[in-house]
Amino acid sequence: MLYICNKSNIMDKLFLKEVLSIPTISKEEDLMRDYIVAFAINNNISYKIDNKGNVYLTKGSEKMTQAEYYPCVVSHIDTVHFNQKELVENNERLVIFEKDDRLTAYHPTTGEETGIGGDDKCGVFICLSLLERLDVLKAAFFVEEEIGMLGSKEALPEFFENVGYAIQFDAPSANWITEVCSGVKILDEGFKKKVTPILKKGGYTNFSNDPFTDVNQLAQKFDFNCLNLGCGYYQQHSVKEYVIIEEVKKSLIVGINLIDYLGNKEYIHIKEPKKDLLLEMNYKDIPYESYTDHYDEYAEEIVDAVLKMDEKGYGSDEIKIEISELLYSKDILKYEYNETK
Repeated sequence: MLYICNKSNIMDKLFLKEVLSIPTISKEEDLMRDYIVAFAINNNISYKIDNKGNVYLTKGSEKMTQAEYYPCVVSHIDTVHFNQKELVENNERLVIFEKDDRLTAYHPTTGEETGIGGDDKCGVFICLSLLERLDVLKAAFFVEEEIGMLGSKEALPEFFENVGYAIQFDAPSANWITEVCSGVKILDEGFKKKVTPILKKGGYTNFSNDPFTDVNQLAQKFDFNCLNLGCGYYQQHSVKEYVIIEEVKKSLIVGINLIDYLGNKEYIHIKEPKKDLLLEMNYKDIPYESYTDHYDEYAEEIVDAVLKMDEKGYGSDEIKIEISELLYSKDILKYEYNETK
């Protein structure tokens, strides 16, 4: 049953819990996709599902002029919690537990703690909440991000023709701004300068260089600037993953303020050449231009390795071990250790 969001509150906690309770894993995102479609129908928002299974929502077309561009928000609808496969198949829900502003998830049958999937169900919640509150907005919900951005690699060009900028919500904490994503600079200096005051006012100051997420693909395919923001989840990809309610709210408010500030305009991305692979950590003290081009090759090698291991049925822990060994063999982890000593 679809929960009806309370528009009078900026942060609807019951709505958040509902979204977080839906189990979804890479290649089996049906429950979350169905939920988003039901949301669209219930709110008279037009939607489209492409051949890959990505979902695209458009609100407010009747209020747009030909000279205007849509803001677009983005999230992915898969998680890595493959131990929840049976729940997906049986259409069961996770039990969401709240204590001291923290949300965790438990298996409905065994009672054992399991990953809540804030990565990226927090993003899904924020995108849906923004659709509830804003008059004009597009939203893209991608499948299979966790196994190599396979959904966004097939993003529909026609959907993004009149998009002026894109904001994804897919990073930990509520003070995380992706600037470089798998070697791709997703926003230019002019756009960064424009959005920084709004981000800073909302408590976002930490620009970071990160591994892949869907705006990596959008930034390469299209000509608009992108952002990726932290949305309140922690310890992602583990059974101990949790969500901080107040930080989800913080991310939602920043999203509202950014879109209000940027409006229905086009922000063309002045692109730099793709550089290098960057790990899930902050390299802000290293000049972007100093990175070496051979990391680019490592990024492709790692994505290929992950996809092959997934096809062979490797578990997440096995994949982590194999990728760690690969990174160490390329001197990446050695470099990280030496830089932090």
